[in-house]
Amino acid sequence: MPSILIILFVLSIFVPVEFHYMAGSLRIEPYRIVLAIALVYSLLNFKRLLEQADLLDILLFTLVGLTFTSFVYNHNLQKAFESTGIYAIETLGAFYLAKLWITTPKRFYNVHIGFISILVLLFGFGVYESFYHHRILHEWAKMITGNDSLDYRLYTHYYVRLGILRATNVFSHPILYGTIAALFFPFMVLLTLFTFKKRYLISNFVLFSSMMLTLSSAPLLSLIFQGMSAIVVKFWHGSQRFWFAFSFIGIAGAMFLQIFSNRGFFGILVSYLTFNPITGYYRMLQWKYSMHDINDNLLFGIAHHDWHRPAWLTESIDSFWLLLVLQHGIIAGAILFFASFYAVFYFLNRLHLYHSYARWMITSWILAFTAMILIGFTVDFYGKLQPMFFFFLGAIAWARFPDIVNKNMDDFTEKNQLGAYPRTNKLLVKDET
Repeated sequence: MPSILIILFVLSIFVPVEFHYMAGSLRIEPYRIVLAIALVYSLLNFKRLLEQADLLDILLFTLVGLTFTSFVYNHNLQKAFESTGIYAIETLGAFYLAKLWITTPKRFYNVHIGFISILVLLFGFGVYESFYHHRILHEWAKMITGNDSLDYRLYTHYYVRLGILRATNVFSHPILYGTIAALFFPFMVLLTLFTFKKRYLISNFVLFSSMMLTLSSAPLLSLIFQGMSAIVVKFWHGSQRFWFAFSFIGIAGAMFLQIFSNRGFFGILVSYLTFNPITGYYRMLQWKYSMHDINDNLLFGIAHHDWHRPAWLTESIDSFWLLLVLQHGIIAGAILFFASFYAVFYFLNRLHLYHSYARWMITSWILAFTAMILIGFTVDFYGKLQPMFFFFLGAIAWARFPDIVNKNMDDFTEKNQLGAYPRTNKLLVKDET
C-alpha cells in the first residue's frame, strides 16, 4: 500500500493545478487525495506509529491540535473540522507517508531520483514556455478540464523579466517550480561528487536552469542558503565552540535590530533577501501591518479572518512562518520552527557517526531542508510546497539510528568483491520492509 501511495504522490506533485474538483469551498486535488489515503492508512497502523514515535511526532500532533483550537476559537466547530482536516492531510499525511515508506537509504535515493527524473523530462516545456511566452502545459490542462486556475497576472507583462516569461511548467506559480527544483539540487550535486557520471552533469544543469527560468528570488536564495549550510556542515564538528559562539552573537544581533531598528530584524531580512526591491518592500509592509493582528491575537491567531492593512495592500502573506503565527498563534509557529531545526541539528550533530555511503545523502537532506526553513521567511509554502515541506521532514526518519544504518551498510559492502561499492541503481543498501 505505501509503495503505491509514494508513487502516486510523486506523480501527483506534477499534475497541473487545473486538475481539481471543488467540493464547496474545498479544492480537491490529486495530491490531497493521495495524502488523505496515506493519513488514514497511518492511523489504521497507529500501533506502528507509536513504536516509531519520537519528539517530532509529538510536536506535529500538538501543532495540528493547536490549529484545531485556533479554528474553533476564531470560527466554529464545523469550520474547525473542515479546515483542520485539510491541514492534517497536508502535514501529518505527508509526514507519515514519508516516514512509513522511506525506511532505508535505498528508498530515500529512489524517491529523489523519481522527482529529479520527472523534472528533467519536463525541462523542455519550461524552456519553451519562457522563450515563446506560452504556458503550453496549462493551456492543454485547461482544454481537458475546463478549469482556468492560473492567476490572470501570470499572463501579463509583470511576469516577463529580461524578455523571458517566468516559467511555471506544471505548477501554479514560478516560485513553486523553482523551489521544488532547488529542493533536489543538493542531492544531485552530492550524488555527482560521490559517484561521478556524465549523465549526472545533465541533471545538475537541468535543475539549475529550471531555477533560473523562474527568475524568482526563492530558488536563488535556496542556493545561497544551501551553500552557507554546506560550510557549516563541513566545519561543524571541528569548530563547535566557534559555531555556538557565532550563533549566540547572531541571535543577540537580531534582538538588537528588532528592538532598536525602526524596521526590526525581520523587516530588514525580508527587504534585503529578495532580488526585486518592490517585492521586498511589499513583504516588509506585510510584516509591519500583520504585527498588529499578531500582538492582539498572540495565542490563537486570527485563523481565516482577514488581517488589518491599508486598502491598497493585497491580502496575501509572502512568508510561511509569518502566516503560521498570524493564523494560528505564536505557540504554533514556535513548535514547528523548533521541530524543523531540531531535526536538522539532530542529524548534523551525528553526521560524523554515519557510514560515508549514507553520510552524503543525509548531508543533502540537511542542505535542502535548512534552506527551505530559511526561505520560509520570504516565501509562503502554499499549494504543493506545504506538503513537500512535511514530506521532507519525514523523509529522513530512516537515519535516526546511526548504528543500524551503519550495520546495514557494512553487511551490504562485505558481500561485494574487493569491497567495491556499486555505482548504479545498486548504490544503496538492500531494501527491507
